[in-house]
Amino acid sequence: MVFPDLSAPEVCQKKNVAERTAIAFIADRFLALVLDFLIMSPVVSLLLAGLMKKTKTYFLLDAQSPEGFVAGLLIFILGACIVILLQSVFMYYWQATPGQFFMQMRVISYPHYRQRLSFSQCILRSFCFCASFLLLALPFLEVLSHPLRRAFHERASDTMVITLKKVCDDGPEPLEERFVSSWLRMSFAIFAVFAGVGGLKTYYSLHQSSYQAASVTAQCKEIHDKDLQGVARLDAAISLFLLNDISEECLNKEAESSLWGDPVNSQEMAYLAKYLVADKDEQELYMKRVCQDRSSSACLLARYLQDNSELELLAAADQKLWTTQVLKVEEQYDAHHFDASLESIEKLQAVPALKSAMEKKYVRSIWALRDSSSRKSGRVPASVSKSWIDDFKEKYGIR
Repeated sequence: MVFPDLSAPEVCQKKNVAERTAIAFIADRFLALVLDFLIMSPVVSLLLAGLMKKTKTYFLLDAQSPEGFVAGLLIFILGACIVILLQSVFMYYWQATPGQFFMQMRVISYPHYRQRLSFSQCILRSFCFCASFLLLALPFLEVLSHPLRRAFHERASDTMVITLKKVCDDGPEPLEERFVSSWLRMSFAIFAVFAGVGGLKTYYSLHQSSYQAASVTAQCKEIHDKDLQGVARLDAAISLFLLNDISEECLNKEAESSLWGDPVNSQEMAYLAKYLVADKDEQELYMKRVCQDRSSSACLLARYLQDNSELELLAAADQKLWTTQVLKVEEQYDAHHFDASLESIEKLQAVPALKSAMEKKYVRSIWALRDSSSRKSGRVPASVSKSWIDDFKEKYGIR
C-alpha cells in the first residue's frame, strides 16, 4: 500500500511559495472566528457580570453618567485582557483556539519552525489580534492579499495558520493580491488622514483651552463663587439646594462634575446630592451608595433627611460641613431657639456662596424673635433678643 505524501507539490501546486506550507482556507478561518466568539463570549460575560450590572445601573439612573462611561471603558479593557489570556493559553498548550481546533487548523511558528510556540509569541499574537479591531478590523483583510494568508498579528508574532486537511489554500491570485493591496493602502491612507485631522483638532482645542472652558461650564452657574472647588463646592451646592436657592438641575450638574473630576474625595457627598434630587424609586439605590460607610457624615445626613426625628444623627455628623450647619439652623428655628439660630446664620453669612441665601433666613429669624419677645414667650433673656433686633435695625436703617 502506498500512502500519499501530503507535503508533496501535487497537494498545493499553483504557487511555489505555498509548496511547503498547508495554507488554511479563509472560509475555515472565518468559521473558526465565529466559533471562538460563541465559545468565549459567555465566559467573558460571566467574568464581567458584576461590573456589567453596575454599568447598566449607572446608565439607567443617568443616560449620560460619566461613571457609566468609565465603567464601560473598564469593561472593554478587562474584556480584551481576558480574551488575550484565553487565546494565549489555548495556543500555548494546543496550538489553536477552540474554533481553530474544531476546523482542523493549527498555529505554527513561521518562518523559523519550532515544535511549540513560545508564550511571548502567543501573547503578542493575541494582543495584536485584539488591537486590529481598533483599526476598524482593516489589518485582518491582509489575509486576502498576502501570499501565505498571514495577517498583521501573525507577521508581528512570526506565526502562521495551517490546515491539517488534505486540501489546502493555494494563496491569492495575482489580480486579487494587487486589488486588495491597493484597497488596503487607500483605506489606511484615509484612516490616517481622519486620525491626523482629529489629532490636530484636539491639539487646537487644548491650545485654546477649550476643555478648560468646558469643565467650567459643566459646573452650575447659579453658584457664583468660582473659587470653591471639590468637596467644598459640592457642600455649598447641597446647602443652597436645601435653602431652595438653586434648582435640582444645578445640584445634579454639580454632583456629576464632582464624580467626574474628583471621584475619590467627593463620592459620598456627590451621591448625597443625587439622593436629594432622585425619584423615590432611585433614592434607595443612592442611599445604599451613600451609606457604604454608615459612619460617614454623608450617610448620617442622608439618614437624618430621611427621618427628621433622629436629631442625634445630625449631632454626629461633621459640624464643619455647611450642609450640617444649614440643617442645624432649621432645627433651631423649628425649636424656637431663635438666638442660637441667628448665631449659626451669622457664621454661615461669612461664606460668600451662602451669604445671599442666608440673608433670607436671617430676616425670618429676626422677625420670629421679635414676635416671640413681644409675646414674652422666648426661651432667652430679653436683653439678648434686644441685641439681635437692634443690630438688625441698625443694619437695615430701621427706626
